[in-house]
Amino acid sequence: MLITDIYIDSVGVRLGEPVDLADVVADGRYAATEYTANGLTGAVVSDEFPPDLAIAAARQALDRGATSPSDVRLLLHATAYYQGQDMWTPSAYIQQHTIGGRAPSMEVDQKSNGGMAALALAVTYLSACDGDDDGVMVTTGERFCLPGWDRFKSEGGTVMADGGTAILLTRRPSFARIVSVVLTSDSTLEGMYRGRTLRDAPASSEKPLNMRSRKTDFMRRRMNDLDDISRRVAGGVGECMREALAEAKTEASDVRRFVMPNIGQTVYWWTLLKEMGVGLDRTTWEYGRTISHLGAGDQAAGLDHLLLHDELEPGDRVVLAGAGYGFNWGCAVLEIIAKPGWSAS
Repeated sequence: MLITDIYIDSVGVRLGEPVDLADVVADGRYAATEYTANGLTGAVVSDEFPPDLAIAAARQALDRGATSPSDVRLLLHATAYYQGQDMWTPSAYIQQHTIGGRAPSMEVDQKSNGGMAALALAVTYLSACDGDDDGVMVTTGERFCLPGWDRFKSEGGTVMADGGTAILLTRRPSFARIVSVVLTSDSTLEGMYRGRTLRDAPASSEKPLNMRSRKTDFMRRRMNDLDDISRRVAGGVGECMREALAEAKTEASDVRRFVMPNIGQTVYWWTLLKEMGVGLDRTTWEYGRTISHLGAGDQAAGLDHLLLHDELEPGDRVVLAGAGYGFNWGCAVLEIIAKPGWSAS
């Protein structure tokens, strides 16, 4: 999807407090072998509920940007995990405490690719708006905590972290232009995290979810197809990225920074990037490894970090990439137009 005249007005982030993963290994909550293999050094942990983290991020984005709350035509809240209540609409709660008004608010549940999915939907919606000042707010909010989730054990290849993010999109020229957005999927892989049976009610939380066991069971029942499955899972983000770059008429070598999910080094896409000629120094790895995986929010947080630390210049192109259960992938190519007033310089 090639985009015209859609910009990022501002970004907001609210992170939990930092935790040193070496200390977590020392007290036995995180396996030393995974600590070494993944290369993650820290995580951010919060006692705030996910929608409240999103509200803080959205308020920051509104304070930083030029878009009025009354000009926001849609609010999309992307999630990966439990938002604090069953049968509830967290997007409406976030709207009530940020932009107010009568614009629709909706939840986007695409797990860790939720932020990218919401971004693509926001761009499409905003493209149909006719007001020069119209905007769309995309928020994320995650808190991975016991008893339902063990951030150090429930999933492999990563540590789950807590934080909220917001991206405010506008039709008015601003600091970054969205050049292209692509979403792709492979639904034949959805069973990897479904398990063998469905449930009549949510999990009881008597013990944390075990996503590793679902994946292991799925793979054991497909021993003859393991290579093909692994290739499709790992290659999905690469194919999505190449499609977005092609639509933007941009080579990987022309991209200043790649904002990737904050996942450990055991995940194949780091090798895939290396094969594309992209070293870790051109990604957000060094930052991401200190905060770990924010579910749907890694891309917004990574972009915010690059801007705050003066690592982007006008004319630079930036890639945001995501992957989620399903499987689904998302990628966007941005062009930096100017340094925002709230950045480091």
